[in-house]
Amino acid sequence: MRMGYRIISALSCMFVFLSVATAHEITIAQRVKVGNGQELTQGTYRVEVEKNENSAEVLFFQGEDLAAAAHATLTKEEAKSTHTEVYTEEAGGERVITKIWLQGWKESLVFKHYTPEGE
Repeated sequence: MRMGYRIISALSCMFVFLSVATAHEITIAQRVKVGNGQELTQGTYRVEVEKNENSAEVLFFQGEDLAAAAHATLTKEEAKSTHTEVYTEEAGGERVITKIWLQGWKESLVFKHYTPEGE
C-alpha cells in the first residue's frame, strides 16, 4: 500500500514538472499589437501554441484570462533557441510583434504584419 502511494506521488510530481517545463512566458515592456491587431499591454504573459502543419494558433494568457490569440507561421531555425526571444518593429506608428522564438524550439513563430484598416 505504501509503495502505491509513493508511485502515485512520484507520477504526480513528474506531471507537474512536465507541465511547468513546457510553459513559456514572455514579458512585454510596452504596449504592442500582435498578428490580427489585438493589443497586449505591459506585463507578463503565458504563451500556449497549438501547432498545425506549418502554422500555429498562439494564445496569450495573463493569469487565467485569455488576453489575445493570433495566427502565426512556423519557420525552421538552424538551432534550438537558448532563451525566449520576442521581436518587434514599428509599423504604422505602432509597435507590433513580428516573431517569437521560444526557448528550446527549433522553430520560430512569425506573425503577419498588422495593418490597420484604411491604410
